Amino acid sequence: MNKYSIGNELRQVERLKKQYPPGTKIQCIQMDDPYHAVAPGSIGTVDHVDDAGTIHMSWENGSSLGLIPGKDHFKVIGKSERNKSKDQEC
Repeated sequence: MNKYSIGNELRQVERLKKQYPPGTKIQCIQMDDPYHAVAPGSIGTVDHVDDAGTIHMSWENGSSLGLIPGKDHFKVIGKSERNKSKDQEC
């Protein structure tokens, strides 16, 4: 792996961390994992995004299975309180 691709990956992870801050509500559409515990339509809250770009979740069914952007399909259904207050300041 060269410096250019490492730099791109780091920027991608930072973008994910800003896009999905802790507290963001997400609804699962489909997970690309035959053994997953998260059914389509499940709702969860973002705990954090790790340095590999996995979105770690707390799902309402008690699962903590993470989402992998680009593999799993999901949508944001609510912003974190931290982002709501930033939106109101603008």
